[in-house]
Amino acid sequence: MANKKTFQSPPPAVQVRPRPRPVMPPPYPEPESAPTEIYYPSTDGKPMADNTWQANTMTSKHSMLTVHFEGDPYIFVGINLMLFYTEGEPKDVLAPDVFVVFGVPDEDRHSYKVWEEGKVPDFVLEVASKSSVDKDLGSKKNTYERMGVKEYCVFDPQGGLHWPRLQLFRLEGGVYKRVSMRGDPHGPLAVTSETLGLELRFEQDRLRLWNPKTREYLLEHSEERARRIKAEKRADQAQRRAEAESLARRELEAKLAEFEDRLRRHS
Repeated sequence: MANKKTFQSPPPAVQVRPRPRPVMPPPYPEPESAPTEIYYPSTDGKPMADNTWQANTMTSKHSMLTVHFEGDPYIFVGINLMLFYTEGEPKDVLAPDVFVVFGVPDEDRHSYKVWEEGKVPDFVLEVASKSSVDKDLGSKKNTYERMGVKEYCVFDPQGGLHWPRLQLFRLEGGVYKRVSMRGDPHGPLAVTSETLGLELRFEQDRLRLWNPKTREYLLEHSEERARRIKAEKRADQAQRRAEAESLARRELEAKLAEFEDRLRRHS
């Protein structure tokens, strides 16, 4: 019997399927084509003031004007705030020491962008220092003029930087004209700000703000505090005096009642 050979068919070839490629997100745009947001900083990294003369003048005038206009929700008083005046150009910026804008909300801001607010400041005060005086009376003045700021005031609190130490410029026909100071032997040098409705006075080496309607000065912090303390003392003294008079009156009425009672008993 012939040996039977067993034949085995070769194993089927193993088919290796390629791995599916992972789905990749679309590539990021090139840096030069990526949309960029223009950055408008809220600070220029410089100190607010160079000295105490400048700092005290800025803070006191800002406080005075804030209190003076606090009844109107559409008058904004700013201090050393970044003011951008050209959309898309963050380099076109100033930081006015104190400025007033009529017709915009009185609310907190990181900066003041003219194109968003819809108008430029109406009044600007720059307090001069040795490092700023040339710009205050030069490039800054020219920029405020081109912007259309109605009134621009420069004050030298320290003395020796410019003369006169108080200068007010008013826009007339698109050009700043310096407003003449007035004064008399018995009063301070003064100039009227038509925009603020106040008189700016140079008195005892200070810039003071006079309200012609009330015929009173807008008070600084220390003056306001002293007036409040004095008023509280007067009110306290008046109350004590009224209480003493009331007590004396009650005692007198009691004595009269007692005297009348004795007369009735002896009659």
